[in-house]
Amino acid sequence: MKIAIIGSGIAGLTCAWRLAGHHQVTLFEAQATPGGHTATVDVDTPQGSFAIDTGFIVYNDRTYPRFMGLLSELGICGQKTQMSFSVHNPQSGLEYNGHTLTSLFAQRRNLLNPAFWTLLKEIVRFNRLAKQTLRGEVDGSATLETFLRQHRFTPFFARHYILPMGAAIWSSSLQEMKRFPLPLFLRFFENHGLLDITHRPQWYVVPGGSREYIRAMLD
Repeated sequence: MKIAIIGSGIAGLTCAWRLAGHHQVTLFEAQATPGGHTATVDVDTPQGSFAIDTGFIVYNDRTYPRFMGLLSELGICGQKTQMSFSVHNPQSGLEYNGHTLTSLFAQRRNLLNPAFWTLLKEIVRFNRLAKQTLRGEVDGSATLETFLRQHRFTPFFARHYILPMGAAIWSSSLQEMKRFPLPLFLRFFENHGLLDITHRPQWYVVPGGSREYIRAMLD
């Protein structure tokens, strides 16, 4: 059978790879290179050359089971990595990283900063309320800002945690994150373990860059 597949993102590539053994497959792609939003760039430094992913970057063992199965079939073994979140606010001078207790209190003065301790308590409260909200029916017209106002979260929490985290994930401004659809925001955080303090998923990168699984499927 002759089959035409439009688009060489992960879905199109996988379909073509699966079908090519038994059918005549033609893959059409409008861009100059295959791979959809996958983009690996080689960066030369004094320490050597590094393959840097600028599109698809990481995957985890909780929400990417089929992708991990595909990589296994291609003979690609993922490399463990970590996903952490850091904030540096030049206006307030606040700086922290959430990976370890030491990095959380990288600025030792935060040990005596009531606003910072309130921030930590609000993170726990936000996670709890988000999970409770997801167990019901989430208002499709609600935004992240309306949720924060409804539950009386402080501007300090919004400015130094939830808005910059969302902005980092979706490459958006803080103002855009205020208008972000609440259902999508909460479900994304839940699916990726961001509403949990512990028992988060293990993250991985593709050694050599995500272009390696594209090469493997096209060979």
